[in-house]
Amino acid sequence: MATMANRQHGLKLCIVLLMGFLSACALPIRVDAPISPVVASATLSGTEWVAFAIDGVPEVTLPKPRLRWTGADQITGTGGCNGFRGSALVGTGTLRLGPLASTGRACLSMPGSQEDLFFKALELTRNARLDGDQLSLIDESGKVIARFLKTN
Repeated sequence: MATMANRQHGLKLCIVLLMGFLSACALPIRVDAPISPVVASATLSGTEWVAFAIDGVPEVTLPKPRLRWTGADQITGTGGCNGFRGSALVGTGTLRLGPLASTGRACLSMPGSQEDLFFKALELTRNARLDGDQLSLIDESGKVIARFLKTN
């Protein structure tokens, strides 16, 4: 009689272990995906960003360039001196900015200045990445050419 009870207990234990094993196999495996390329245009609509890093600029100084999505496919902002507006074409894994129209004010800056390099970065943008409150613009080679912090 004790042998029969031991067999039933052993069988129950095997069933419980098997169920545990099978349920563990059914659990989804979490894979940390890399930061995805931007972004749906609706995600950016109504947001404003201030530049803190621009390719070729050792340190971004005041007045810092700003970029604002006024709609799903429209941007405005300032390079520090000149204001601008233009279009933004957001696609799967792509972002193109422009053509841009600038105010053309006579600013006290040299060619190759922070504002010039900012506008160049906007023109060269082919992709972007969102990481929390940080937006990175990326050129066609995959290099980050400008970084922004969200202001709103």
